[in-house]
Parts: sequence; C-alpha cells; structure tokens
Amino acid sequence: MRSLTSQLIGLMLVALLLSQVLFYLINNSERDRSLRTVRQDELLARANAVARLVGVTEEAVHPEVLRAAGTALSRYWLSPGPPADALTWEKTARDELLRALPSAQPENAREVVPNSRVSEAELPISNQSSWTDIPPKGRQNEARLLELEQWNGIGYATVVRPGLWLNAVFAKPELIASPIRYYISLAVTALLLSLLAVLAARRVGRPLQRLTESAERIGRGEDVPAVPEEGADDIRRTAIAFNQMQSRLRRFVEDRTRMIADISHDLRTPVTLLRLQAEFVSDPDTKEKMISTLDEMQAMTEATLAFAKEEASSEPSRIVDMNSMLESVCADLSELGWDVGFMEGERVPWHFRPESLRRAIRNVIENAVRYGERARVRLERAGNSLNVIVDDDGPGIPEADFEKVFAPFVRLENSRNPATGGVGLGLAITRTIMRSHGGDVVLSNRPEGGLRVLLSFPEI
Repeated sequence: MRSLTSQLIGLMLVALLLSQVLFYLINNSERDRSLRTVRQDELLARANAVARLVGVTEEAVHPEVLRAAGTALSRYWLSPGPPADALTWEKTARDELLRALPSAQPENAREVVPNSRVSEAELPISNQSSWTDIPPKGRQNEARLLELEQWNGIGYATVVRPGLWLNAVFAKPELIASPIRYYISLAVTALLLSLLAVLAARRVGRPLQRLTESAERIGRGEDVPAVPEEGADDIRRTAIAFNQMQSRLRRFVEDRTRMIADISHDLRTPVTLLRLQAEFVSDPDTKEKMISTLDEMQAMTEATLAFAKEEASSEPSRIVDMNSMLESVCADLSELGWDVGFMEGERVPWHFRPESLRRAIRNVIENAVRYGERARVRLERAGNSLNVIVDDDGPGIPEADFEKVFAPFVRLENSRNPATGGVGLGLAITRTIMRSHGGDVVLSNRPEGGLRVLLSFPEI
C-alpha cells in the first residue's frame, strides 16, 4: 500500500465501504419502519374487516370466517373480553401461530399439525411488550395494538360487540435478506471506483515517476533532458521548478569547471617563465630547489587541468559488467608489474560512466600498491547496492585523517615527491567521480593491518 495507485484505491474503497454501510443502516431502518407501517395498516384493515364480518354473521359460522381470514403468518381468534396483559396474550398468540391452518391439515389427523413457516424458537416470549390504545376514528371501535419486535410482527385486538373481542396476530420472524442486486451494485461500484482510482493515480503518478527517474539520473551525473511540463497545475509547476533547478545546477557546474580549467591553463605561463629564470640562477643548490618546486607546481597544474577537462566532458552512461571492468583494470596494472590481485565473482551489470569510473578505481588501486605494497580487489552485492572493496597491507591511515585525505592537493606522504606520492588529487578525483554516480568512498583500517577502501554504488 505504499504506491500512489494502491493508496488511492484503498482510500476510495474505504470511502465506498463507509458510505455503503451508512446507506445500508439508514436504508434498513427506513425499510423496516416502512414495512412495519405497511404490515400494521394491512393487519388493521384486514382485522377490522373480519370484525365487521363476524359482527354481522351468526355465531356458528364464526370459526369458518376466522379460519378463512388466517394465513400462514397470521391468525384470528375471538375472546369474551379485552386482552388482560401482554404476556398472557403473547402465549396464546404463539400457540395459535404454531398450529397449521385446518386447510393445511390432512383429514382425520389425530394430532395437531405444526405450522411449517414458524417454529417455537422463533417466537420467544418477552415481558417488555405492552398494549397501546388506539383512539376510535369514525366508525372504528375500541382497539389496542401490541408491537412484537422479537417476532417481527404485530398484535391487535378490537371490540366486535359488547362481550366479544377479535384478536389478530402477524409474525414473520425470518430477517429480510438484502437482495442480490444490492451486492452486485456494491461490487460494480467498487470496480468502477478502482478503475477511476487507477486512471487518476496514473495521471498523477506518471509525471512524478518521470521526475523521480530524472532526479536519480542527475544524482548519477547523467545528462538528463527536461521533463515534460504537463499534467495538473501542481504537477506542472513542480516539473517547471525541477527543470529550472536542473538548468541552474548545470550552469553552476559548467562555470566552476571552466573557471578551474582557465586558472590551471593560465598558470602554465608564469610557471614556465619562472622555470626559465631559474636556469640563470648561479647557486646549484638554490637552482635545484627552485626547479623542483616549479616542477611540482607544473605537475599540480597539469593534473588540475586534466581533471577539469574530464569534468567538462559529458561521457554518456551505459550498462557495463562491473566484474569484467574490474578484472580488466587489475589485469592492466598487473602487466605493469604492480602487485594487484582480483577475486573474480559473478557478472553484475550496472549503469555508470565506464571511463570515468575506471579512472576512480585505478586511482584507489594505485594508492593501495604505492602505500600498502599490494592491492586485493573484490566485488560484493549488499542488498540493492554494489560495493567495490580494495584492501592493502600498508600501515593504514589515522582515523582523524580519513576526511582530510579527500581534500585536493593533500598528501600524508611528507616527501612531496611526485614519483612516490603524486600531487594529492587521486582520492579527491575518486570521491568526485563516485558522488557524481550517486555513490561514495569510505575508508577504514583493517583489524589485521592495512587500509580498506570501499566504493559503494546505490541502487540502479
């Protein structure tokens, strides 16, 4: 449930469920009230009609009239007076309902046939019911009404004539099931809302996905085209802001790289002039020191210029087998007489700029051999990330200097001899390249001795 589509579908389905539950409760309440009103009106009308019929017929035909008026769920019987109390009347009404109508009994039956529509368990006796007097209207006689909620029914008693009351009961204990159309409608509504949620999420999520992919590619240093500025106003403004940010970042990096390249290029001329002037110094020791210093300055200038030119170049990213590339770099250095070992692993296709990354890895391996006698290289996968590990057997680096060595032109080797320590740009260049790929460089001292350099690459 973490994607936008699933969350929208979930929210819509929850809203649909809540609205349907609320609708169901209100609808059931209104339906039950309407059905009770209809049943009550129908029972009262039928009972009053039966009472009038009993009042105008002879006593001998009264049983036939009552049997003819009864149904599977309603019964009629006569009593000499009004119902005494609800509890006694309910027991009598239940006995009447539990017996089948005479028309449903076989001839010459010795036992009373029970009513197949209701059972004794469905007609519990309750002490909570009470009679309600119905005020006479027009020609209507005195009457009383009894709500039988547990039976889902109604009780009724009315005067036929002095000394004779008609009793009527209706009960339908089974619950009225919701029609299948209700559940079909609920399923169809849920399906339509899910489809609408998918379409809405795709309309919103597609531009966001493009923004995410572009941001990840920018983090890896790739040249990314502007994202389309389309969609809803909020999404479109986000795309516009993203494109502006990308343009500003590109101009900032280009201006910085161009400035470094210009400075490095312009330093060539004064360094060359100083070298020519140093040739005319008569003191040999002073001359040698000056030329050595100027050579170091020139090496630093050339290295800075080379780095700036490489930064200015826009090498395209592509998928390359990282294992094969590491094996190639180690093999090239081994042919030069360097003590480099590579632990071959599985093929790992990864998306990066191969020439730039080759230079970063080569810098780390050369440092390992130069300061740690030998380098051992291996490739590891850790979850969704990829790690290149380079170990050496040197003295290691104090933890306080872990961050210091990444500063440009910083060397922990004090001889300042380019032949032994370079100009101090190797690790700075490596970190720049790694971070341009969205990764980083981490240093640590091995417990058994030596330095470990971890080049980590994020998830593709």
